[in-house]
Amino acid sequence: MNEIPYRRIVATRFGGPEVLEPVEATLPAPPPGYARLKVLAVGVGFTDLMARSGDYLLQRKAPFTPGYELVGEVTDFVLDGPRPQWLREGARVAVALTRMAAYTEYVSLPMWQLVPLPEGLDPLTAAAVPLDWLTALSVLETHGRVPAGGAVLIHGASGGVGRALSRLGELRGLRMYGTASAAGSEERLARHGVTFIDYRRQDFEAVVRDREPGGVQAVFDHIGGVNLTKGHRLLAPGGVLVSYAFSGRPGRMAADTVRGAMRVKLMNLRPGRRTALSMVPHEIRSDHAWYRGSLERLLDMADRGVIDPEIGTVHPLMKAADVHAALERREITGKVILTVD
Repeated sequence: MNEIPYRRIVATRFGGPEVLEPVEATLPAPPPGYARLKVLAVGVGFTDLMARSGDYLLQRKAPFTPGYELVGEVTDFVLDGPRPQWLREGARVAVALTRMAAYTEYVSLPMWQLVPLPEGLDPLTAAAVPLDWLTALSVLETHGRVPAGGAVLIHGASGGVGRALSRLGELRGLRMYGTASAAGSEERLARHGVTFIDYRRQDFEAVVRDREPGGVQAVFDHIGGVNLTKGHRLLAPGGVLVSYAFSGRPGRMAADTVRGAMRVKLMNLRPGRRTALSMVPHEIRSDHAWYRGSLERLLDMADRGVIDPEIGTVHPLMKAADVHAALERREITGKVILTVD
């Protein structure tokens, strides 16, 4: 097997979009248990922007290549055990990475991370699935465990994970309340049966308490701070507050994340209700069977049109710096996909 010349995007240091630069390299033959992939499409998330700026707790060193999710095509591989039935050169796979590395033309990855795409699923649609929808599935099923017909509150319901939670909750027949900004959110959320709460003008605690005086079975929170306390008060006996991210101050995101995680643990000491901390990268590393089974399930649902990953815009990989800048200026909405020609 020969080395493959390729380009990748590297954050040369922590900073603004200008630190993202294309770098030429060669990718050696894969070691046993690995496959080399030609990358077709890459999902972009705000985690990538946080990592680039130095605000992401799981990425504390630079230089590095950003990106948590991709779709690629197998170019070659080296087995270290039985050959999976689907594995062949040219097979298309989706990957949710446990580390950054997706902004690249080629990549070598362990084969347990590769999940085959259904035959007819478009790579762009598939690239919009791994991180947001795995997070939503973990939050709803692994940690929330909300019974069919239960009531939940979703913070940031118009975001990527929020939209995934709304659709998965709709499939379970949940009564859902979602906080979001006013611009276009009410109609979008109503399509999945979510009662819209304008967080800028309404007190979500008062709205939910009025509609659900007995409390809700789960609150899904990626903001933290005072929201955790207010959400915890809304829980019915035995309910769960699932925290899966923390918003924080620029330059202090890592410290605020640690502080938020400690706050969640302390809240678990209160009787009658519970809290849970969902960190999907950790779950992918610790439970390969959950990761593979869940992603296969979601890709199949996308292929059959049961779930609807929404793509906002598509851009070439080498325009990653421009995409980051536009995202920070809030000029792009919806899921962003980078493509490799």
